Amino acid sequence: MTGIRPERLRIDGRTGPLLGVDDRHPVLSWGFAAEDAEPGGLQTAFQVEVTDPDGRTWWDSGVVESGRARVRCGGPEPAARQRLRWRVRVRDEHERWSPWSGRCEWELGLLTRRDWGTASWIAHPDRGPGDPLPIFAKAFTTCGPISAARLHLCGLGVHAATLNGRPVTDEVLAPGNSNYQRSAEHRVHDVRELLLPGANVLGVALGHGTAHVHRHGTRGGARDPYSWWTSTEPARGELLVPAHPGADRIRVPDPGGHPIGGTVTIGTRDRWESRQVVAADEHGLIIVPPLEHRHPAGAPVEGSGDPVAQWEPTAGAAVSPRLIARLELTGPDGRRDIVSGPDWRTALGPAITDNWFSGTDHDARRAQPGWDEPGADHTAAATRRDGEPAGWVDAIRTTPPNGGTELVWRRAQPVRIVREWRPVRVRELEPGRRVFDLGQNLAGWPRLRLPEVPAGTVVALRPGESLAPDGSVDQTSIRNDRRGTDVLHTYTAAGLPGGETWQPVFQYFAMRFVEVTAPPEVRPEVVGLQLRADAPRAGSVRTSDERVDRLHRMAHFSVASNLMSVLTDCPGREKLAYGADYTHPMGVLSRHFDLAAYLPTMQRHLAEGQSGRGPDVGNVALKAPVYDWGYRDRFGDEVNWGNAIVLVPWLLHRLYDDAETMARHYPAMTAYLDYLRRRKAHRHLVVGELGDWVAAEETAGELTGTWGYHATARAVADVAAALGNPADAREYGALAEDIARAFHERFYLPDLGCYSGDGTERGATQAAQAMPLDAGIVPVPERPRVLAALVERVRASSGPLLRAGHLGLGPVVRVLRDADRDELLWEALHQDAGYGAFFRDTPANPGGLSTVPEQWDLRNSLNHMILTQLDEWFHTGLAGLDQAPGSTGFRRLRIRPKVVGDLRRVEGHHTTPAGRVESRWCRDGREFTLTVRIPPNTTAEVHVPGRTAGADLVRDGHGVFELGPGERTFRSTLPRSESRNDR
Repeated sequence: MTGIRPERLRIDGRTGPLLGVDDRHPVLSWGFAAEDAEPGGLQTAFQVEVTDPDGRTWWDSGVVESGRARVRCGGPEPAARQRLRWRVRVRDEHERWSPWSGRCEWELGLLTRRDWGTASWIAHPDRGPGDPLPIFAKAFTTCGPISAARLHLCGLGVHAATLNGRPVTDEVLAPGNSNYQRSAEHRVHDVRELLLPGANVLGVALGHGTAHVHRHGTRGGARDPYSWWTSTEPARGELLVPAHPGADRIRVPDPGGHPIGGTVTIGTRDRWESRQVVAADEHGLIIVPPLEHRHPAGAPVEGSGDPVAQWEPTAGAAVSPRLIARLELTGPDGRRDIVSGPDWRTALGPAITDNWFSGTDHDARRAQPGWDEPGADHTAAATRRDGEPAGWVDAIRTTPPNGGTELVWRRAQPVRIVREWRPVRVRELEPGRRVFDLGQNLAGWPRLRLPEVPAGTVVALRPGESLAPDGSVDQTSIRNDRRGTDVLHTYTAAGLPGGETWQPVFQYFAMRFVEVTAPPEVRPEVVGLQLRADAPRAGSVRTSDERVDRLHRMAHFSVASNLMSVLTDCPGREKLAYGADYTHPMGVLSRHFDLAAYLPTMQRHLAEGQSGRGPDVGNVALKAPVYDWGYRDRFGDEVNWGNAIVLVPWLLHRLYDDAETMARHYPAMTAYLDYLRRRKAHRHLVVGELGDWVAAEETAGELTGTWGYHATARAVADVAAALGNPADAREYGALAEDIARAFHERFYLPDLGCYSGDGTERGATQAAQAMPLDAGIVPVPERPRVLAALVERVRASSGPLLRAGHLGLGPVVRVLRDADRDELLWEALHQDAGYGAFFRDTPANPGGLSTVPEQWDLRNSLNHMILTQLDEWFHTGLAGLDQAPGSTGFRRLRIRPKVVGDLRRVEGHHTTPAGRVESRWCRDGREFTLTVRIPPNTTAEVHVPGRTAGADLVRDGHGVFELGPGERTFRSTLPRSESRNDR
């Protein structure tokens, strides 16, 4: 039997069982577990077997001679709802086969619009933008045994579903952010265990989410609700002249307000038609297909956002709450379908207001007890807790957000509650005002617990990241005076016996502190519920240095706080998926979480955020999903943000051996590079409008932009080569070389031996040296001078200090690491300024920050990923765990730990696609001990510092060993040093 056996089976990067998969031929992949008796080995072949639920073979790969631990599922084209399961066995280098693995199952979802059958999008008939949020109920009965029950659901912007009063899932904030003009994510849940014999009720509550971001004032005390952006209202009006059956042109007041490719809906609720706009002029709109019914002059007309973005920001057009649902019950007599339609009932619920940024007002008196349970009264006679009519009415059919909106499965992991945080201290500011300190800045919800109080008691909750001088919550970091000032939840109690518990479920917030205001006689309690996408943990580092460990922990929580439905910049202030905010610190993100399934979802958003027409076709918005600002100017058109559409597939290939995402999105990648060549580049130079964002010193945008242009071309060339397209690889590789030459000629100052964005010493920043060094742009003879220039600038002023920002910080860290100038990184970390400022105990931040802020001066958000990039050095430098050059999916490792400062011990691990790699080292004086564990199907080059016996070769003062899978310990003697570390 082989020394390796396959485990951790996945479908499109996710562990099974999975429901709702919309990839007919998903990628099947596996990791390895070493047998106890042997250290494991290398895979030389595999065989995958896929079967249906009856055990019949669906597809057999046969014996495939390959060391890759992934394959795209073959076989017949599966239909919607098809259930499949798979297993794998592998052969090692000694021609020994492993046993078959266990089986992993998946089930396809509804793959086309036709599969949704007669299910309709539905909405409340009379709700206006500032009205309470709607709830929906569908009562039904079951007869006889049910063998399977699947709920297919998409509720926009956020849905929370129950069956017979019980949640259908532990997922929260579903279904997730999207460009709703292009797609909306749907969910599939197995609800068989929640069904009851006889009467049942399916309930759905909706929130706005990002589908409708507004500044409607709250009724609980927020005078100026904060919102970073607001949704664009779609064009509305009336027909100017009647429209007759067969008409393909309609007259409307503002034809220009309807984007080409968008949707226009004509008519009243009992007779409306939705059509695509194909052209517009001063006479009206041309639509397809022609109308079927007559609509009189004055009939309402409503538009949509732009599904084929050109430049305008109407991709963020407001989408009022609506849902589509399909419940499929399978029993002995076949399948019965319960679909959303006008036979559902709807009412305005207890959530009075709901804003993605500024909070929720919830009045528990408005709730109807048991509204989502069997026997609930959904008639006009039903009453709420406060005795007022519940207001149940029939739902109405409505349109999807846009005629082209596709319902898609979410490949990335769902958002869940991952931890509960109890306050570490509570301070009473005055009677009725208390501040709860959770001890950790996080993204999530405050959960309020009230004792028994009178009905109508109002409690306000203000989350925040810092404290004001008087000890109250300071929301400066998550608001903006020009965009509103209040982030506030209010809860109005129902007066229930035994007390009440509530949390705001339609949005989330950045918070370490929660200020609670209540009547003086009421003593509320608060805990923090941390939310994040449930991606697997990938690795961590522990050391003997408190500051290293603390910054590592801070980086982890910054990444976790922004790992939500999409990767965001910050969890409070903006909550937007800026491409650069996750591509540039990817060396940190991927070390904390396994993003093999998550990043393809981000790539879908990027592809949907690519301009589809006009002179700027191919451009990608600064953030995707795109909601505001569109595609123009400095906050809409920036190469180092837009090129995420190229970098994400390339990173997936490098990190997880995923070539499929590159192949699928290769046309979009080349379209973006073509856009840069056509519209941005002048003599191979490109201006990056945002420069090295948030840096402590300004680097010229022309330098950063040209660097980004080179990175884009180089990545596309490498992708083309990996996909077996040599002609494109040569073309784009030559372009990258031309850009590199232009960069050097434009920015290099030979007299000073450094690069400058403006031709002066002042423009010769840390980033200006590190970025071309890291990218391989600097000619070999000049590299020592440019490295010396970087070292000089890091050492300038009051000791080693890192001053680079968004784009330059990662290159600074990697260049110094690769040049064995780790002492500069160590000393910069231990300064009082720079990173040291983050640890400072202040009244605003008692004990120091617990996440990494957006800026070196601590302005704006205190929970960001941009400046976490030193943490990459902890993993790849201190622990020494890195991928060898040219490797993909960590098939080949380079382990080269750095002994620096007064470190005495470092432990690190990282879960690669194959398995867990570990590095542990300690030093006692000059005696050094290193233990490494290499996962199966992996080789490693291990560099042991100092003098050691048995090395395959000696390089740069290290003994170098070639290893296969297994664990091994090395001992060496470090060289004498005059530093304080060996005294």
